[in-house]
Amino acid sequence: MRRIGLLAALATVPIALALVLYAAYVGIAVLQGASIPSGTLAGLGVTAGATIVRDERGIPHIAAGNDHDLYFLEGYAQGTDRLFQLDLNRRLVYGRLSEVLGKATLATDENARIIDIGAIARAQLAALPAADRAKFAAFADGVNAAMRTRPLPPEFRLLAYGPEPWTPQDSIAASFATVLALTDSWYDVAARSDVMDDVGPAAKDAFFSISDPAYDSPATGGAHAPVPPLPRLHVRFPDAALSVSDLISPGDERSGMGSNNFVAGALLTSTHRALLANDPHLALRIPGVWWLADLEAPGIHVAGVTLAGVPGIILGHNGRLAWGATNGTVATVGVYRERFKNAASDEYQAGNAWLHAEHRSETFKVRFATDVTRDYLRTRHGFVFEDRGERKLTAAWTADIDRRSSFEQFDGLSRAPSAKAALSLLAAYTTPAQNFVVADDAGQAGYVLAGEIPIDDAWGITARDGPTSPAPPQRYVPYGKLPHAAAGRTVLAFSANARPYGKGYPYRLSAAFAPPYRAAEIARRLARGPYDIASFSAIQADVASPAEGELAAATLHALVKHNLATDPDLHDAAAALRSFDGRFSADSAGAVYVTVLRASAAARLVRYHMSPAVGASYLASDEGAAFVAVMRALREHPRGWVPGDDYDLFLIASLRDAVASLHSHRAYGENWGDFGARIAEHPLAGFGLAMWNGVRFPGNGGTYSPHVQGPVNTQSFRAVWDVGNWNAGGIAMPQGESGEPGSPHYRDGAAEWLQGDLIPLPFGDVVVARAAKETLTLTP
Repeated sequence: MRRIGLLAALATVPIALALVLYAAYVGIAVLQGASIPSGTLAGLGVTAGATIVRDERGIPHIAAGNDHDLYFLEGYAQGTDRLFQLDLNRRLVYGRLSEVLGKATLATDENARIIDIGAIARAQLAALPAADRAKFAAFADGVNAAMRTRPLPPEFRLLAYGPEPWTPQDSIAASFATVLALTDSWYDVAARSDVMDDVGPAAKDAFFSISDPAYDSPATGGAHAPVPPLPRLHVRFPDAALSVSDLISPGDERSGMGSNNFVAGALLTSTHRALLANDPHLALRIPGVWWLADLEAPGIHVAGVTLAGVPGIILGHNGRLAWGATNGTVATVGVYRERFKNAASDEYQAGNAWLHAEHRSETFKVRFATDVTRDYLRTRHGFVFEDRGERKLTAAWTADIDRRSSFEQFDGLSRAPSAKAALSLLAAYTTPAQNFVVADDAGQAGYVLAGEIPIDDAWGITARDGPTSPAPPQRYVPYGKLPHAAAGRTVLAFSANARPYGKGYPYRLSAAFAPPYRAAEIARRLARGPYDIASFSAIQADVASPAEGELAAATLHALVKHNLATDPDLHDAAAALRSFDGRFSADSAGAVYVTVLRASAAARLVRYHMSPAVGASYLASDEGAAFVAVMRALREHPRGWVPGDDYDLFLIASLRDAVASLHSHRAYGENWGDFGARIAEHPLAGFGLAMWNGVRFPGNGGTYSPHVQGPVNTQSFRAVWDVGNWNAGGIAMPQGESGEPGSPHYRDGAAEWLQGDLIPLPFGDVVVARAAKETLTLTP
């Protein structure tokens, strides 16, 4: 037996040694990623002398003699900083994750290929002018130069694969990782249509309010547009009590993705220059969504952020103009219910005829498993995204119909001399629809909701009947009729994804804009000027959520009225709600209760009126719309919404649900700093690799405060530009510039982020030279 034990022990030695060597192999790559190239480098691929100066945050300031070298070096710098992120984003949108991650990501890949992103990207690239295609080619060459000459990031060694060469098409495809996240998806439209079928026509005004009239805040002020009153309903499921397992997990509920921006002309500011602020809200992750850069060549000098894998600057400023954007949250998808001959047939009805759907065969290479092949269908209306047997659902999406890139518009903004010129060039902007604010060094500010918005009276609420509906119309809301404010020195405009227009506007534009609660708080803060950098930055740091303060007050009133404030099960909740001032600050206990109360009240209300499957789908796609329905019902007291029309008992029952949920998640007694804490996770954290995660952010702000920190999304950067005085104000990122886990710039932005500081972005030769920490000089 001793001999057998010895042999078994010896047999494990090669395995242990292999693991040690493997760990060392990965660890060396971590150490190599800490270095930033500096000195002089010849033969990389530039055509003339150029420099990459890195400042103390590791942000590259690239100066080149021509556009080719500028975009080549931007690609090289991105490839140096974010190569694994570039490759992962590319695999995500193309549906190729399973090639390196195995079966765990096969479902994600299959869903990704429902849309033929490759075909869209190829068409967009081909439609660009030759000069712009050359920029994409130069950028791709730069990424590939980094791929050849720089150490591969440790993730590649960990997963034992190497990246394929980057192509110009890949850069266009990479942008879709964010485009798809911002688009009002076909699944959301299908979920709304199911609600309409399940509840009836009254669901439109009940569960898809265009806004909350108590908080409605048009982007440029003015009279509020009317909101239809809540209709009378009939409680269908009065005994549909929620069990703990039914409740939305505090960490899983859908957080409203969006952004804030606001702008003021020079006559409204104490600086006597225009001011512009922007903080997009996207998924918290490491590395971050955005990559910072300062780019200069003859005819262009621009600084700000771009998406990993995308050339140029998407949001930022040039020497004379600043711009920012928030998601338009408008309807850009039409959904059709197609009638097929049978579940297995490819023939579908079109009027009195039967047509064959187009087929697209896709093969998925799955690591450590056999390949999988799947057939995708397309009808005259669009791509099939959901198979319901004989009734398949198809989607007509503007980005799929009009396959033009928006690169020309962003590149144009990078070179635009004025706010007026910027608003003019945005007339050709396509997808995704965005609320743009612009400001120039002459003190002019302006606003426009730009993008292709189909004129469609369904507005993303209902699915159309496939057999009787013609091919998708391509009539869009004319640019001149989109919500806007012409450039001027007295313009004050803001957006927080809510309804942007006021009274008299002719189009609905959306199934349900984001709840107007952030917008209302921003409007309140902007009610008094003059404005300066500090006041704009303070709005970005505002953790107040007035609507949730109203919910807390209504619930506390119900408890007191029914003598339940001292109930042993509700005493702590009552005390927390009594002390809640509407602010989602780290020390708040009330913020915890109101967050789970909001979710439980929405779930309870929905359960009274929708079948379980439809209700779950609605909450997953429109949590914000459900919250608006709750808040309006509590104010308007419509008949038939809650059992016995007793809204006090509805709130008390919802609070009991919330308390049960907190107990079930072992979160009872936590304050918001702990309950609302979020960690920026590395993409491989879901596979048990948490060592490369980012910093833990304590709870600070909520889903409906201007300072957004939700379960999924948070401010992905904060920027305030004192237009023309570019080294004032600044931009802060939640983590760091580098995606290399061993880099000193992997997490180094977190400290200032947590303090709420803005960090100037050096702009101009003298300032950049003073800020230089590493300089790489390149020669042909």
